[in-house]
Amino acid sequence: RYAVLMDIVPVDNKRYRYAYHRSSWLVAGKADPPAPCRLYMHPDSPFTGEQLRKQVVSFEKVKLTNNEMDKNGQIVLNSMHRYQPRIHLVKWREHNGPIMDLEQEQFRTYVFPESVFTAVTAYQNQLITKLKIDSNPFAKGFRDSSRLTDFDRDPMDMMFMEQHFLRSPLRLYSDMEENNNSGSLFSAAMVEKARAQLQLWGRGPGYPPGEIMLPYGVQGARVHVTPSLYQYPGLLLPPPVPPPQQTPPPPNVSA
Repeated sequence: RYAVLMDIVPVDNKRYRYAYHRSSWLVAGKADPPAPCRLYMHPDSPFTGEQLRKQVVSFEKVKLTNNEMDKNGQIVLNSMHRYQPRIHLVKWREHNGPIMDLEQEQFRTYVFPESVFTAVTAYQNQLITKLKIDSNPFAKGFRDSSRLTDFDRDPMDMMFMEQHFLRSPLRLYSDMEENNNSGSLFSAAMVEKARAQLQLWGRGPGYPPGEIMLPYGVQGARVHVTPSLYQYPGLLLPPPVPPPQQTPPPPNVSA
Protein backbone atom coordinates (compact mmCIF):
# COMPACT_ATOMS: atom_id res chain seq x y z
CA ARG A 1 0.00 0.00 0.00
CA TYR A 2 0.99 3.59 -0.54
CA ALA A 3 0.58 6.98 1.06
CA VAL A 4 0.18 9.97 -1.24
CA LEU A 5 1.62 13.23 0.02
CA MET A 6 2.06 16.73 -1.34
CA ASP A 7 4.36 19.58 -0.53
CA ILE A 8 4.93 22.97 -2.19
CA VAL A 9 8.44 24.32 -2.70
CA PRO A 10 9.78 27.67 -4.02
CA VAL A 11 10.65 27.78 -7.71
CA ASP A 12 13.43 30.34 -7.27
CA ASN A 13 14.85 32.87 -4.82
CA LYS A 14 12.95 35.88 -6.19
CA ARG A 15 10.02 37.99 -5.10
CA TYR A 16 7.57 39.24 -7.74
CA ARG A 17 5.11 42.02 -8.36
CA TYR A 18 2.28 42.23 -10.87
CA ALA A 19 2.54 45.01 -13.47
CA TYR A 20 -1.07 45.70 -14.37
CA HIS A 21 -0.27 47.92 -17.35
CA ARG A 22 1.82 45.07 -18.84
CA SER A 23 -0.35 42.16 -17.63
CA SER A 24 2.73 40.31 -16.46
CA TRP A 25 4.75 39.39 -13.39
CA LEU A 26 8.06 41.18 -12.86
CA VAL A 27 10.94 40.40 -10.50
CA ALA A 28 10.79 42.76 -7.51
CA GLY A 29 13.78 41.62 -5.47
CA LYS A 30 15.14 38.72 -3.48
CA ALA A 31 12.81 36.18 -1.92
CA ASP A 32 11.78 36.31 1.71
CA PRO A 33 13.11 33.50 3.91
CA PRO A 34 10.92 30.45 3.22
CA ALA A 35 8.83 28.86 5.94
CA PRO A 36 9.69 25.28 6.95
CA CYS A 37 8.31 22.89 4.34
CA ARG A 38 5.20 21.00 5.42
CA LEU A 39 4.02 17.67 4.07
CA TYR A 40 0.30 17.16 3.50
CA MET A 41 -0.85 13.54 3.50
CA HIS A 42 -3.95 12.74 1.49
CA PRO A 43 -6.70 11.92 4.00
CA ASP A 44 -7.62 8.69 2.17
CA SER A 45 -4.10 7.26 2.53
CA PRO A 46 -3.04 4.50 2.40
CA PHE A 47 -4.13 3.44 -1.10
CA THR A 48 -3.70 0.10 -2.78
CA GLY A 49 -2.09 0.07 -6.20
CA GLU A 50 -5.44 -0.89 -7.74
CA GLN A 51 -7.16 2.11 -6.14
CA LEU A 52 -4.54 4.46 -7.52
CA ARG A 53 -5.07 3.06 -11.01
CA LYS A 54 -8.86 3.39 -10.92
CA GLN A 55 -9.66 6.60 -9.05
CA VAL A 56 -8.73 10.25 -9.13
CA VAL A 57 -6.63 11.45 -6.22
CA SER A 58 -7.67 15.03 -5.47
CA PHE A 59 -5.97 17.49 -3.15
CA GLU A 60 -8.86 19.94 -3.14
CA LYS A 61 -8.91 20.03 0.67
CA VAL A 62 -5.38 21.42 0.94
CA LYS A 63 -5.35 24.87 2.55
CA LEU A 64 -2.67 27.51 2.09
CA THR A 65 -1.76 30.33 4.45
CA ASN A 66 0.89 33.02 4.91
CA ASN A 67 0.63 32.73 8.69
CA GLU A 68 3.89 31.22 9.90
CA MET A 69 2.30 30.59 13.31
CA ASP A 70 -0.40 28.34 11.82
CA LYS A 71 -1.10 25.23 13.90
CA ASN A 72 -3.84 23.71 11.73
CA GLY A 73 -1.60 21.83 9.33
CA GLN A 74 -1.99 24.32 6.49
CA ILE A 75 0.87 24.79 4.02
CA VAL A 76 2.68 28.06 4.74
CA LEU A 77 3.74 30.18 1.74
CA ASN A 78 5.06 33.69 1.18
CA SER A 79 2.85 36.03 -0.81
CA MET A 80 4.17 37.21 -4.21
CA HIS A 81 6.52 34.22 -4.57
CA ARG A 82 6.41 31.42 -7.15
CA TYR A 83 5.90 27.81 -6.09
CA GLN A 84 5.91 24.28 -7.48
CA PRO A 85 3.61 21.61 -5.98
CA ARG A 86 5.13 18.12 -5.74
CA ILE A 87 3.40 14.76 -5.31
CA HIS A 88 5.15 12.01 -3.35
CA LEU A 89 4.20 8.34 -3.51
CA VAL A 90 5.46 6.69 -0.31
CA LYS A 91 5.49 2.99 0.45
CA TRP A 92 3.28 2.47 3.47
CA ARG A 93 4.75 0.98 6.61
CA GLU A 94 2.30 -0.51 9.10
CA HIS A 95 2.04 1.07 12.52
CA ASN A 96 4.10 4.06 11.56
CA GLY A 97 3.13 7.57 12.66
CA PRO A 98 2.80 10.68 10.51
CA ILE A 99 5.40 10.92 7.76
CA MET A 100 7.60 13.88 8.65
CA ASP A 101 10.83 13.15 6.78
CA LEU A 102 10.75 11.70 3.28
CA GLU A 103 14.41 10.77 3.46
CA GLN A 104 13.49 8.09 5.99
CA GLU A 105 10.98 6.51 3.59
CA GLN A 106 10.87 4.67 0.29
CA PHE A 107 9.26 7.17 -2.05
CA ARG A 108 9.00 8.49 -5.59
CA THR A 109 8.38 12.18 -6.39
CA TYR A 110 6.30 13.47 -9.33
CA VAL A 111 6.40 17.07 -10.54
CA PHE A 112 4.02 18.73 -13.03
CA PRO A 113 5.60 21.97 -14.35
CA GLU A 114 2.23 23.28 -15.53
CA SER A 115 1.12 23.54 -11.89
CA VAL A 116 3.61 26.33 -11.02
CA PHE A 117 1.77 29.29 -9.49
CA THR A 118 2.32 32.62 -7.75
CA ALA A 119 0.98 32.87 -4.21
CA VAL A 120 -1.04 36.03 -3.49
CA THR A 121 -3.23 37.31 -0.68
CA ALA A 122 -5.35 39.34 -3.12
CA TYR A 123 -5.96 38.81 -6.83
CA GLN A 124 -3.71 41.08 -8.89
CA ASN A 125 -5.64 40.72 -12.16
CA GLN A 126 -9.23 42.02 -12.29
CA LEU A 127 -10.16 39.47 -14.94
CA ILE A 128 -9.13 36.71 -12.54
CA THR A 129 -11.28 38.36 -9.86
CA LYS A 130 -14.24 38.30 -12.25
CA LEU A 131 -13.55 34.67 -13.18
CA LYS A 132 -13.44 33.77 -9.49
CA ILE A 133 -16.80 35.45 -8.87
CA ASP A 134 -18.37 33.70 -11.85
CA SER A 135 -17.02 30.30 -10.77
CA ASN A 136 -17.60 30.54 -7.01
CA PRO A 137 -20.93 28.94 -6.00
CA PHE A 138 -20.96 31.14 -2.87
CA ALA A 139 -20.67 34.44 -4.79
CA LYS A 140 -24.32 34.65 -5.87
CA GLY A 141 -24.63 38.12 -4.35
CA PHE A 142 -22.02 39.44 -6.77
CA ARG A 143 -23.82 37.91 -9.76
CA ASP A 144 -27.36 39.06 -8.87
CA SER A 145 -28.15 41.28 -11.85
CA SER A 146 -31.18 42.82 -10.10
CA ARG A 147 -28.79 44.53 -7.68
CA LEU A 148 -26.47 45.95 -10.31
CA THR A 149 -26.48 49.41 -11.82
CA ASP A 150 -26.22 50.08 -15.53
CA PHE A 151 -22.47 50.59 -15.12
CA ASP A 152 -21.99 47.30 -13.21
CA ARG A 153 -24.23 45.05 -15.30
CA ASP A 154 -21.50 43.97 -17.72
CA PRO A 155 -18.34 44.09 -15.58
CA MET A 156 -16.27 41.86 -17.85
CA ASP A 157 -16.97 44.06 -20.88
CA MET A 158 -16.12 47.12 -18.82
CA MET A 159 -12.82 45.57 -17.73
CA PHE A 160 -11.80 44.96 -21.33
CA MET A 161 -12.83 48.50 -22.26
CA GLU A 162 -10.99 49.90 -19.26
CA GLN A 163 -7.76 48.19 -20.29
CA HIS A 164 -8.21 49.42 -23.85
CA PHE A 165 -8.81 53.06 -22.93
CA LEU A 166 -6.08 53.18 -20.29
CA ARG A 167 -3.55 52.01 -22.89
CA SER A 168 -4.83 54.10 -25.78
CA PRO A 169 -3.91 57.65 -26.79
CA LEU A 170 -7.52 58.30 -27.82
CA ARG A 171 -9.36 61.30 -26.39
CA LEU A 172 -12.94 62.36 -26.62
CA TYR A 173 -13.65 65.73 -28.11
CA SER A 174 -13.24 68.72 -25.87
CA ASP A 175 -14.90 71.14 -28.24
CA MET A 176 -18.23 69.31 -28.20
CA GLU A 177 -20.99 71.65 -27.08
CA GLU A 178 -24.69 71.20 -26.69
CA ASN A 179 -25.51 73.51 -29.57
CA ASN A 180 -22.96 72.04 -31.97
CA ASN A 181 -24.24 69.55 -34.50
CA SER A 182 -27.82 69.47 -33.16
CA GLY A 183 -28.66 66.44 -35.33
CA SER A 184 -25.87 64.32 -33.80
CA LEU A 185 -26.51 61.26 -31.63
CA PHE A 186 -24.12 62.77 -29.14
CA SER A 187 -26.44 65.10 -27.25
CA ALA A 188 -25.44 66.78 -24.02
CA ALA A 189 -26.90 63.85 -22.07
CA MET A 190 -24.78 61.35 -24.01
CA VAL A 191 -21.67 63.44 -23.37
CA GLU A 192 -22.40 63.44 -19.65
CA LYS A 193 -23.00 59.68 -19.64
CA ALA A 194 -19.70 59.09 -21.45
CA ARG A 195 -17.91 61.26 -18.91
CA ALA A 196 -19.39 59.25 -16.06
CA GLN A 197 -18.37 55.95 -17.60
CA LEU A 198 -14.85 57.13 -18.38
CA GLN A 199 -14.52 58.40 -14.82
CA LEU A 200 -15.55 54.97 -13.55
CA TRP A 201 -13.15 53.14 -15.87
CA GLY A 202 -10.23 55.44 -15.15
CA ARG A 203 -10.75 55.24 -11.36
CA GLY A 204 -9.77 58.81 -10.96
CA PRO A 205 -11.26 62.28 -10.74
CA GLY A 206 -13.63 63.47 -13.41
CA TYR A 207 -12.09 64.77 -16.60
CA PRO A 208 -13.42 67.21 -19.16
CA PRO A 209 -15.20 65.49 -22.08
CA GLY A 210 -12.02 65.78 -24.14
CA GLU A 211 -9.61 64.08 -21.74
CA ILE A 212 -8.99 60.73 -20.08
CA MET A 213 -5.92 59.91 -18.03
CA LEU A 214 -3.31 57.63 -19.60
CA PRO A 215 -0.97 55.44 -17.55
CA TYR A 216 1.72 57.37 -15.65
CA GLY A 217 -0.33 60.56 -15.93
CA VAL A 218 0.69 61.22 -19.54
CA GLN A 219 -1.63 63.60 -21.35
CA GLY A 220 -1.47 63.05 -25.10
CA ALA A 221 -2.84 65.01 -27.99
CA ARG A 222 -6.48 64.84 -28.98
CA VAL A 223 -7.26 62.90 -32.11
CA HIS A 224 -10.28 62.64 -34.39
CA VAL A 225 -11.61 59.20 -35.30
CA THR A 226 -14.45 57.93 -37.42
CA PRO A 227 -17.64 57.00 -35.52
CA SER A 228 -17.27 53.34 -36.55
CA LEU A 229 -14.30 52.89 -34.20
CA TYR A 230 -14.72 51.65 -30.63
CA GLN A 231 -18.50 51.75 -30.49
CA TYR A 232 -19.42 50.08 -27.21
CA PRO A 233 -22.87 49.95 -25.56
CA GLY A 234 -23.51 53.25 -23.86
CA LEU A 235 -20.37 54.84 -25.27
CA LEU A 236 -20.43 56.05 -28.88
CA LEU A 237 -17.61 58.25 -29.95
CA PRO A 238 -19.00 61.33 -31.66
CA PRO A 239 -18.91 61.76 -35.41
CA PRO A 240 -16.14 64.03 -36.63
CA VAL A 241 -16.86 67.69 -36.07
CA PRO A 242 -15.65 69.86 -38.92
CA PRO A 243 -13.60 72.85 -37.85
CA PRO A 244 -15.61 76.06 -37.67
CA GLN A 245 -15.65 77.93 -40.94
CA GLN A 246 -14.47 81.47 -40.74
CA THR A 247 -16.53 83.99 -42.64
CA PRO A 248 -14.28 86.04 -44.92
CA PRO A 249 -14.27 89.74 -44.11
CA PRO A 250 -16.49 91.85 -46.35
CA PRO A 251 -14.69 93.63 -49.16
CA ASN A 252 -13.56 97.13 -48.43
CA VAL A 253 -15.96 99.10 -50.61
CA SER A 254 -15.62 102.83 -50.71
CA ALA A 255 -18.35 105.13 -51.92
